[in-house]
Amino acid sequence: MKNIKNKIPPYVSFKTFQTFLECLSDGMPSRIDRSIWVNKFSGSNGTQIMTAIKFFNLIDSEGIPNDDFKNLVSRDLDLQKKIFRKLLFKYYEPIFNLDLTKATRYQFREAFKSFGTKEGVLIKCEAFFIQASKYSNIVLSTHILARRHNVNISNSSEKSKQKLAKPNVSDSIDSKVSLDKNINVVKIILDKYPDFDPNWLPDVQKAWIDSLTKLYESLNKS
Repeated sequence: MKNIKNKIPPYVSFKTFQTFLECLSDGMPSRIDRSIWVNKFSGSNGTQIMTAIKFFNLIDSEGIPNDDFKNLVSRDLDLQKKIFRKLLFKYYEPIFNLDLTKATRYQFREAFKSFGTKEGVLIKCEAFFIQASKYSNIVLSTHILARRHNVNISNSSEKSKQKLAKPNVSDSIDSKVSLDKNINVVKIILDKYPDFDPNWLPDVQKAWIDSLTKLYESLNKS
């Protein structure tokens, strides 16, 4: 097996990579550098695109595109698929050591770990390979494909939980309006209340305290 340790497989979205290739289909530049994608893709996407280009050895040390790269941006889709298929078989050797028509998702994951890829990007690396394989008509087992389906369900479920947990803005506004109204009512009532006078008769003092207590209790209930 070739020494592939620490050579990170593509983890950009396959759709984003295809969009990049479409941008080059109008005319392949003489050199691939940051100026090619800086105005069309975010910094992170640009970095990920360059990682894919280097993984497939589509440019030399000076950034000059090779024939595979030139054919890859061809508008001839059959040729493009042929080149993708060639690149996948050439640079994903540990993956194709498996019988991909029968491999389990754990075998698939273990094969990707042989690249020395960090856990944080493993799923993205697998996703690129799966989408590129589908595009190139490479058959993958239902176990591998089902894994992606389960991930999508999990993500949807998590988003649903987050949506349910998120406070309702409308309810918060209504609560604030109601509280403001209560405060205004209290101010009006208290303005009409006489100040407490310790010289009042005990019965009058008790009546003043009881009425004020009832006011606060009614506000707490509302």
